[in-house]
Amino acid sequence: MSHHLDSPQARQDPRLNITDQYLFDADGATVLVMNVRTSLAGDTFTDPFHPEARYEFKIHLDGRDREDLTYRFAFGAEADGAQPYTVELLTGAAATDDAATGIVIAQGRTGEPTTTAHGGAVWAGHAVEPFYLDLTLLDAVDRTVLHGGDEDLTHWVAGVAQDTFAGSTVRSIVLTLPVGGSTLYRGRHIATWSTTKLATDAGGWRQVGRAGLPMIWPIFRDADGDAASHANETHPADDAANYATAIGDLVASVVRRRGTADRPEVHAAGLVERIVPDLLGYVVGSPAQFGFVAFNGRRLADNAPEIMFSLATNSAIPGGLRAGDRKRSQDAFPYVVPAA
Repeated sequence: MSHHLDSPQARQDPRLNITDQYLFDADGATVLVMNVRTSLAGDTFTDPFHPEARYEFKIHLDGRDREDLTYRFAFGAEADGAQPYTVELLTGAAATDDAATGIVIAQGRTGEPTTTAHGGAVWAGHAVEPFYLDLTLLDAVDRTVLHGGDEDLTHWVAGVAQDTFAGSTVRSIVLTLPVGGSTLYRGRHIATWSTTKLATDAGGWRQVGRAGLPMIWPIFRDADGDAASHANETHPADDAANYATAIGDLVASVVRRRGTADRPEVHAAGLVERIVPDLLGYVVGSPAQFGFVAFNGRRLADNAPEIMFSLATNSAIPGGLRAGDRKRSQDAFPYVVPAA
């Protein structure tokens, strides 16, 4: 999985579980996609999006460790087959403040496209799952990376791998931000993460989920441990202090055991530098691609598991699946494929 049901906390209410985040270029805009609530959870909550929660896109500018922009989505209770929602933009110090109120830039209903006050577009609703992976491969990677095993990771070739996510769906939030102006101008370096927050009885907000890069937590953290739940409550600015050493040790260990580099610690240090903090970087206006050499955003069709498994082990790990095997995304807005 990418972040599907990645902690005990996420499994309590899958509406707050961010399964994936995507960031790419399309139609002269920067596109952000947050997916939540995989249908594989089999939950029975009535409202598709939690009406007492916030779903937020966080954008860091020019390498800053705290967000400069927050796009906040709040959903109402479902009525007549749809949920109303409001989108607020918070900037500067307000972007980091749960108590702050932003400027309303859009209002709409799930399943229906709408425009923002700044010329962007919004869509939220039920969508085909764009992510693809044979979860038995992830199990083998986990036994190798997390538990010191020596698994054969070359078994999952085309014709052997089975797509665990075939036929599943998610709830998607899609936001487009036109390229230009004084903030998201062409060539500017940004980094993003997504978060879900739930209202507390005391009147505040508790962060329940977060996602930036794909596959980081499933590979390097036990999804059944309390530490995975706690990690969802933290800020990326704390990732280096909290997780860099542990991730580096895991990578160096697996590379050393498998003999894929004569200086395992050097490979581990380089990978930690790429994936910590857990932010998805992108150069505004450039072609997005999540690849072996570099991460520059992430398209809906990018094969993130193959890339991350191979980087973690410093060896080629085939996933055996292709995005083209099923219609998982489209070129036109909302880019995800609405589910019937």
